[in-house]
Amino acid sequence: MNAPQILAGELFTQLKAAIDQAVEQESFAVATAAAEKSGMQGGRKDPSIMTLGFTYEYSDATGATVTLVVRSWDTSSPFQIKPDRNKMTVELVKNGKKVDSYTNSYED
Repeated sequence: MNAPQILAGELFTQLKAAIDQAVEQESFAVATAAAEKSGMQGGRKDPSIMTLGFTYEYSDATGATVTLVVRSWDTSSPFQIKPDRNKMTVELVKNGKKVDSYTNSYED
């Protein structure tokens, strides 16, 4: 028997908390682990050679979707050493329209 499916809105709320915890701990792995634990599909998808990225998606029985995007990139330039920037965004889409979005970030 399958476990009950979580509603997208509930997952959105859980991921917002995970993002804040990731910022507090300065570890985007907190957010990616929460996505994987919840059964979201996806994983590492680097958008470029200079950016580390993860994308996860989930759809509930109503068709609502949650997407988590995590990006980490080096902000340094020649002769300047700067911290990496880590940005996490979660979006909730219902009936094809974005109804909520949350972003938080940190530098390390």
